[in-house]
Amino acid sequence: MALGLESPWYVDRTEFDVGAKRLDLYLDFRQGGRFTCPECGKDGCPAHDTTEKTWRHLDFFQHEAFLHARVPRVSCDGCGVKLVEVPWAWTGSGFTLLFEALILALVKSMPVAAIARLVGETDTRLWRVLHHYVDEARAEVSHEDVRRVGVDETSLRRGHEYLTLFVDMDQARVLFATEGRESETFRAFREDLENHGGRGDWIREVCIDMPPAYRKGLREGFYPVLADS
Repeated sequence: MALGLESPWYVDRTEFDVGAKRLDLYLDFRQGGRFTCPECGKDGCPAHDTTEKTWRHLDFFQHEAFLHARVPRVSCDGCGVKLVEVPWAWTGSGFTLLFEALILALVKSMPVAAIARLVGETDTRLWRVLHHYVDEARAEVSHEDVRRVGVDETSLRRGHEYLTLFVDMDQARVLFATEGRESETFRAFREDLENHGGRGDWIREVCIDMPPAYRKGLREGFYPVLADS
């Protein structure tokens, strides 16, 4: 019940090691269990074979917790043999959805490296989680209503390394961020804008500092009228 499992999934057994500060939960599916094809959504597909997988879960008090399961590949008449999607994690992740929700909550106020130390994982694995959700969210973003843009730079880390931010001035949201502060950042922004339904020639106002690189970016990127005015 705590894991929110539904038939045919169930907890087969648990192992609790106090010395190792570790809890392992072994999940399985009942014999004859049927699943949904992850490609076409057809219900009632039988298991073809299985593969063993492990996911890091939320800690049980001070003990690290892991889920283990043999995940079936199903036979679908239309799609062939496909690995099913488990309800507690997205395909390809080594963490459960609840563990990832914790990471996403912490990253709003902590650096990824600090979170990695806190949860005992590498920052590389956590960055993979963040990229997954950011890419998923940005794929659904529409920029077709963008008309006024603010552009500014910020220091990325010590030394002369910078990040250029493009902001929607009307909705107070970040539209695009990229390393560097050269004129090429404007061309990269235009490409991203148009990949999300916007148009460069729909922009009516741009608020920027006026270093030569930014003026060049406006002129060559896609704001010739604004850059000359």
